[in-house]
Amino acid sequence: MGEVIKTCRVKLNILRERRQDVLETFKQYNFAASFCVDKAWEPKKKITDRLELHKLTYYPLREKTDLVAGLIISARNKACDAVRLCVVNWSRKRKASKPVFGSFSAIRFDKNTVTVKNRECTFSALGGRVKAKYVLGDYQKKILDDPDYEFRTGTLTFNGKDFFLNISVVKSVPIKETGTIMGVDLGINNIAVTSTGRFFKAGILNDKRRQYAERRSKIQRKGTRSAHLLLKRMSKRENSFSRWVLHNISRRIIEEAKRVGASVIAMENLKGIRERTKKRGKSHRHRISLWAFFRLQRFIQYKALEEGINVQFVDPKYTSQRCSKCGSVCQSNRNGSVYHCRACGYQVHADYNASKNITYLVREGKSSFLDWAVCKPALNQELVMVH
Repeated sequence: MGEVIKTCRVKLNILRERRQDVLETFKQYNFAASFCVDKAWEPKKKITDRLELHKLTYYPLREKTDLVAGLIISARNKACDAVRLCVVNWSRKRKASKPVFGSFSAIRFDKNTVTVKNRECTFSALGGRVKAKYVLGDYQKKILDDPDYEFRTGTLTFNGKDFFLNISVVKSVPIKETGTIMGVDLGINNIAVTSTGRFFKAGILNDKRRQYAERRSKIQRKGTRSAHLLLKRMSKRENSFSRWVLHNISRRIIEEAKRVGASVIAMENLKGIRERTKKRGKSHRHRISLWAFFRLQRFIQYKALEEGINVQFVDPKYTSQRCSKCGSVCQSNRNGSVYHCRACGYQVHADYNASKNITYLVREGKSSFLDWAVCKPALNQELVMVH
């Protein structure tokens, strides 16, 4: 069995007389989170244990704020998680500075501090629990009306005008066991190439994001308030367009996996790829910064699980340099988009070759070229170009 986790974002209709209570709750909650960060940051060895931080902060915060116990604990957990992330980044030799929470940073709720129903919710706030109805679209209705989804957590956000509740839900789905694996190679020019030979171009997305980046650069030089507001509006439009393109591509990848009867989709683990390319040229770093691989992988993952298809990640090392036919590894085998094996003469598109290698790497969740997949790979020598 696999778990599908989704976040359903709903706009809340909060009564005018309770809005001030909610806004004050935001301020006190984030004051509590900042207080906990300060306490966790004091020792040379930062405090990342929730119980230890609880002993230092719980009773002082009961005196300094009017928050209920559940929200104080939530603020402490939020601060502890942020500090722990800094420590993890340092252990990986990445930069990380002391976490800072704004007055209206998100509030985390659990099952004790928020009650979620199909069309309304209640949540803890100063002055008592707040009852709010949802403003729903078709997508939100489909999730909230599905009896198989179980509520997990909720996050309250404020954008300066409206309140939103991000409802995290989860449901269990049976995983297929057909024994067929489909590899997916993610790239910059071809955003995705499957081992069945389907190519998904990134031209439209890359061009649009490049245009936004150029416009941002010009507007940022002005430094005025109107320029700042324009940048915020541009960011929302760019994010919306990017999500639309990636949702479409991920859906078509899932359709391809269903067509070949795949029970596993294999992809490279690209976490930290941007840090690993810092020594490359400025032009290459800029192209990497526009690469939306993480969001695409996330979309593929949850869409695949909904269809009972498992997703596994493999080590990206040598997937582009290795010949998927004879197994030889040579850096000079690849020249741009062309892969030509010096050992056996095999010639094919480089991204397609990489997708086949990714497929071969999957065996019981391991990622090593010494472990060959006992399952059958979904391959196709005849390439189908998808524009």
